[in-house]
Formats: sequence, structure tokens, C-alpha cells
Amino acid sequence: MKLFDFLKKDRESDILKSLISDDLVTPAQMMVNLGEVWKRKTTLIVTIDDGSSTFRTMLLEIRKENEPVIIDTLMPKHGNQFIESSNSIRIDYNLEGTMYSFQTKYIEMMSGRFTAIKIAFPSIIKKIQKRNAFRVSPPIDKPIIVTILKGVTEEVADISEGGLSFYSRNSANKLSIGTVLERVSFELPTIDRHIETSAVVRTFIKGSRGTVKNRYGIEFINMNMSDKDSIANYALVRQIETIRKKMS
Repeated sequence: MKLFDFLKKDRESDILKSLISDDLVTPAQMMVNLGEVWKRKTTLIVTIDDGSSTFRTMLLEIRKENEPVIIDTLMPKHGNQFIESSNSIRIDYNLEGTMYSFQTKYIEMMSGRFTAIKIAFPSIIKKIQKRNAFRVSPPIDKPIIVTILKGVTEEVADISEGGLSFYSRNSANKLSIGTVLERVSFELPTIDRHIETSAVVRTFIKGSRGTVKNRYGIEFINMNMSDKDSIANYALVRQIETIRKKMS
């Protein structure tokens, strides 16, 4: 795929608008934004016909303004059956801490060296949130388990790009504020790999009596951008799920 030169003088004003406007409304603005999505291999969250399930994919190719774009097949795989008969598709993603969303239409399934999906170029890309550390709580049926120390696992209470909190029977004496955890590991439901990082204990809230666990808060240290993006996309999925639940 060849990306076109977005920085020509005749487009400088459109590019400037894309940095300061709430929504991306011109084809040039959207090409700049989608070009970054492609370069960073950003995960796209796909919702089909306003359904209750979401799917993951990546942008494979953008050609030029107003021409269809190509995305990878969906994960989980059964989403590919749904998208072929869909009436509407929503794409959500996180780019440098800003959440974006656009509506599109399915055009065709493409076969060749690999299978891909052609969708319509968006008419507008909306900025739906600008926040770097939005915290979400995992659902009861899909908990996140974090390994804090060797052989010590705990259940995550909430998570953001900046850190997470977890429930624990450990006391403040065993895991004091300021303790550096060299290897924290956890897996998100939206990706097929473990995230590993170092972290530092920032907060401790003592549970009431013996029935409620203590709660720790840790801050991630030197986490790489791809892992931060994975957490941001998970947070976006949870926000969508929470909004739908409230509206149902």
C-alpha cells in the first residue's frame, strides 16, 4: 500500500483543522487520522448493527480520499459472517488518548493472498472522548487476574492506561505504599497475550473487618505505547458495554 503525501501545502490548512476541531469533517482530515491508525497498527473495535457484541480488527489499506478502505477480518471469527449481511457498522478506536468513532458500510469480502474486508470511507469521524486515563471495571463474568508477585495473583477492581487497583487479603505491612513491583502481568479479554510491566504501589484502602478485602492501587512504570493502546481499547469496549446496559 502507498500512503499519499498528506503534507503538501494545499492541504496544510485541513491538517491544522484536524488537530484543533472536535470532529474530523473533511476527507483530508480523515486521511491524516486514518494514516496514523494504519502506521501505529491501532486496534479497531467493530460493532455491527448496534449489536451487543464487539469485534477486533486492524486497518490494512487506505488509498485516497473518499475511496473504500480495507480492514482485516474480524476477531472473533464469527463476526465475519455477521458483517456480510450487516446494515450498519460502527468503528471505534483510541489514538494517543483520544477516542474516535465513525459509521460505515460493508462493501465486499476480498480474497487473494489473504482475506480482507472492504468498507466505505467515513463521512465524518467523531471525537467521542479525550481522556488519557479513563478507569473501567471488568464485568463479573470476565474478570481480569493480575500477578503482582511470583505466585501471588489478585482480582482487578478497575484499570486504566495509567494503572489498576486490585483486591487483596494482604495487609499494608506486607505491600506498603512506595513498593516497586518489578514484574506485573495480566491478560485483557480483548487481546491474546499477556501485558507485562513494572509498577509502584500508590494507594491502600483497608477493608472493613474480615468480609471485605483490602484494596491496592498501583501505577504502571515505563509501559510501552502498544500496551497502553491495548488497555485504552479495552476501556472503550467496556464503556460501550456499560452504555448499552444502561439503555436496555
